[in-house]
Amino acid sequence: MISTSISAAGSTPPSRRREADPAGDSPFDSAIRAGSYARFSSSLQSEKSNADQQRECREMAQRNGHRILPELEFVDEAVSGTKRERTGLNALLAAAENGELHVLYFHSLSRLSRESVITLPLLKSLVHKHDVRVISVTDNIDSDKTGWELIAHLMAIVHEHYITDLAANVLRGQEGTLLEGFSVGDGCFGYTSAPVAESETGRRGRNAKPHKIYVIDPDHAAWVKQIFHWFVVERRSLRWITRELNRLGAPKDHRATTDSWRHQYLPRLLRNRKYTGQWPWGEKRNVRDPLTGKVSQKDRKPEECESWVRDFPHLRLIDDATFAEADQLLMENEKRYKGHRKAKGTLRGAKSRAAHQHPRHLLSGLIRCRECGSTLNVGGSGGKYLFCPSYAQGNCTCKTQLRRDLAERMILDEIGRRILRDPIWREAVLDATRRYWRQQEAQLPSELAAATKALADVERRIANLVNFVENGTEAPELAAQFRKRRAERKQLAARVERLRRTNDDRRPEPTEAWVNEQLDNLGKAFAEKTPAAAHALRDLVGGAIVVTEIRQPGRKRHYLRGRFTITTKALIAGLVGNIDTGAEDSQSVPSDVAEEIVIDFREPPEIDALSVRAKELYDEGLLSVQIAKELGRAPSYVTKLAKHWFASHGQEMPDGHARRATLSQKQLEPPLYQAIADDVMALYCRGVLLQDIAERLKVDRNTITSTIRWWHETRDLPIPDGRSRRKQLAQKTSPKADRVDDQPLPKSAETGPKKSLKET
Repeated sequence: MISTSISAAGSTPPSRRREADPAGDSPFDSAIRAGSYARFSSSLQSEKSNADQQRECREMAQRNGHRILPELEFVDEAVSGTKRERTGLNALLAAAENGELHVLYFHSLSRLSRESVITLPLLKSLVHKHDVRVISVTDNIDSDKTGWELIAHLMAIVHEHYITDLAANVLRGQEGTLLEGFSVGDGCFGYTSAPVAESETGRRGRNAKPHKIYVIDPDHAAWVKQIFHWFVVERRSLRWITRELNRLGAPKDHRATTDSWRHQYLPRLLRNRKYTGQWPWGEKRNVRDPLTGKVSQKDRKPEECESWVRDFPHLRLIDDATFAEADQLLMENEKRYKGHRKAKGTLRGAKSRAAHQHPRHLLSGLIRCRECGSTLNVGGSGGKYLFCPSYAQGNCTCKTQLRRDLAERMILDEIGRRILRDPIWREAVLDATRRYWRQQEAQLPSELAAATKALADVERRIANLVNFVENGTEAPELAAQFRKRRAERKQLAARVERLRRTNDDRRPEPTEAWVNEQLDNLGKAFAEKTPAAAHALRDLVGGAIVVTEIRQPGRKRHYLRGRFTITTKALIAGLVGNIDTGAEDSQSVPSDVAEEIVIDFREPPEIDALSVRAKELYDEGLLSVQIAKELGRAPSYVTKLAKHWFASHGQEMPDGHARRATLSQKQLEPPLYQAIADDVMALYCRGVLLQDIAERLKVDRNTITSTIRWWHETRDLPIPDGRSRRKQLAQKTSPKADRVDDQPLPKSAETGPKKSLKET
C-alpha cells in the first residue's frame, strides 16, 4: 500500500500514473521518486560492491513498478556502518526531509548501519516523520507491510552482533600471529619489518603473503638513541629536542601524518618499552560510542595483557638504566606542571623553576643575591648580563649587573685551578674515591641479594592476586593493589638488572690515572656549557653561588663578589655516574676536603695584569730596562710594578743592587771590557804584553786585566797570574809594533783556549 500522508515539506504526493519503462516492458509510476543507498566499509573492497548493491536495488524497484532516479542513488565508500556521520547518508536524509524521496531501497539493513541504536531511529524517522517507504532487498523488510518493525529490530541486532564476532575473530587471529613471534603491525619508530621466507605456505587466501618479523632500522634507531642521549645525558628539554630534530631534518615514523616533529610525541617515544626489548601488545582496546560511532581507547586490565608481552633482546636499543632515568625525568615534568595546566591541558605559563630544570646557559638559576635571596635573571643586549630582579621592584639595593661571560670564565678558572691543577685536591679526590669504591664493593653483594629477594616476594604477591581473580573473587581494591604490585615489580626488576650488570662488570680499584682522566673529562664538560654541564656545576658548588655588591668609596661603579664551596663529596657525586654502584643514597660518599672560593667578578686593574707579567720577566733574569721595553712602559714604572706585585702577595721586594749582582748580564749593552774580549784574548795568546795590548786597543791596562779575568771566569778556567806569565815570556820589554806584528801566532791562539791556559 502506498502511503498518502502529508510529506515533511507540507505538499501532498502527486497523482500517480503508470508509464512504460524505457529499460523494459514493465510500467512504472513516474510520480513516485525512488532512490537507493549503498555502502561498503573496507578500502580493500572494490567499487563493484556498491555497483552490485545498486543493481539489485534497481531490479527490486522495477518489480515493484518504481524507477530509481540517478540523482537519488546515494553512496558511501569505505565507511564503517558503525559511524553515524556519513556523506551519502546525510545527503539521503536531507532529500527525505525536503520531500524529494518517496521510496528508499537498500541491499541489506546492515548497509544503513551496524548499530541498532542508529538503525532503528533512522528507520522510524524515515518512515514516520518523512513518509518514506523503506524496502530492504535481502532482509524482506517493507515498511508498507505489517510487522516490518519487528523484523527490523531482529535484523538490526543480528547485524550489530556481526561486528562483535568480527572483532573477536580478528583479535584471535592477531593473537596467534603474535604468539608465534611474527609482526602484527605494532612496530614503532626505529624498527621495520622483513618477510620470512616461505612463511606464506599454508596461509589462506588467493594472494597469501609471507609473515614478517621486526628488525632494527639503522637510520631511525640512531635518532632514537640520540633523543635519549639529549634528554637523559645532556638534560635537554623536550622543546629543544623538537627544534633540533626539525633543524637536522630527522625522519619520522612511516605512519606519521606530518613531516615536522612535535614535542607532544616525544614523551610517548621516551616511554616506549619496546626500545628496551620488551614488546607489549593489546594494552588498550577500542571502545566505540554506539550513538556516534566515534572510537576511543581504554586500558585493558594488566593481567589480561601479561601473556602478550614479547621479549626481543635482539631489538634492544636503550639500556634499562637510561630508560628508567628518562621515565623518572618525565614523571618529574608531569608533577611539576600538573597544577599549572588549564582545563584543556595547556600550560598557564612558565614556572619559576623552569630555568633550574632546563638551564639555557651555564649559570642559569645559579647566581643568587645575598641581600634579598632572589636568583639573578638574564638581561641586557643579547642576554649578556645577570641582574637582581628585586632591584627594579624596590626590594633590593643590589644595582650592579654581572657580565655573564666574565662570571663563567672566572668561576671555571677558579674551579679548574683547584680540582684540575692543585695536586692536594687531586690526592684528596683520589683517596675519597678509593674509599667510596671499597665501601660499595662491600655493599654490592648484600644489596643484590636483598633486591632479588624483594623481587621474588613481589612476584609471589602478584601470583596470589591473579589466583584471587581467577577464582572469581571480585573486589574494587584488587585492581588497585594489582597496579601497585606491578609498579613495585617494575622498579625492583630494573634495580636487580642494574645491580647484576654492575656485579658482572666490576671495575678495578680506581687509580690515580683514572681519577685524573675523570677530572679532566669533567673540566671538558664544563667547557662545553651544555645543560648537563650546568647541572654538574650546580651540584659541584652546592646549588648556588651567592653574590654581594661591593661598594667602593668615591666610585660610581661597584662590583659583585661571589662565594661558594666545593667539596670532595660533591666532586665524587659528579663522578659517580662513571662508577657502577648499587647504592641509591649518595650520602655514603665521604667528604674530607672542603674549600670556600671567593671571586671578585671584575676585570683586574691594569696594574695587576702588568705586574704579573713583569714578575714573570723578572724571574727570567731580565733587566728592568729589558722588562720596560717588553711591556712598552718606562723603566721607572717597572719598579712600581714589581713593588705592587710583592706587596699584593704579602712579600718583601728584594734589593735591586743585590739582584743585579746575581745576574749574568748586568747591563743592557755589554761593558767595554766584555766588548773587546775577543781582540784582547787574540793578542794575549800571541804573547803580547798587557801594556802593549792596552796601547793597541787604546784602553787602560786595568780594563785589559778585567777582560782577562771575565773571559776566564765565564769559561770556568783558572785566572792566570800576570807576573808568572811575564817571567815565561821571552820578550819582557815592549818591542816595536812592526816587530810584534811579524811574530807568528802560537798554537794555543790558533786552536783556541782549552780547559787551562798555559803561558809560553
